[in-house]
Amino acid sequence: MIVEENLYRQVMEKMPVVCVDAIIINELGEYLLVKRKNEPLRNKFWMVGGRLYKNELTIDGVKRKIKEEVGLNIKLAKFLGHFEEFFDKTAQNIDGNFHSISFVYLVFVSSDSKVQLDEQSSEYKWVKKLPAIFNEYLPWLENERVIKI
Repeated sequence: MIVEENLYRQVMEKMPVVCVDAIIINELGEYLLVKRKNEPLRNKFWMVGGRLYKNELTIDGVKRKIKEEVGLNIKLAKFLGHFEEFFDKTAQNIDGNFHSISFVYLVFVSSDSKVQLDEQSSEYKWVKKLPAIFNEYLPWLENERVIKI
């Protein structure tokens, strides 16, 4: 963690946190999802992603998060858009809700990529269709005909 835990809790309680997320797809049209161990979205399959560091470009942040969380080095990523999240639960158990603003990238990898999970996820899977929960947080994906959910 770049910021001391107690200070980060205070930041989370008072302002939005900027994040990056990656919709990872292979040449077979399969999406890589990870099952989260922590709140928010604990025990849900979701995108790889997380907080952006100060002075870190969003593209660099998404590359870093993919390397950290699933062990993949990526070269090609396309910015898709952003979304805002409001969560009641966080791993830090903050007072009030958690507000994040996330920049979403579409990332291409090979189907023979070797996924290596970090401690934040319990498992991963490749799916042909993104789960319905994506419509709740990213309705523009399907509405804009970016991705079929």
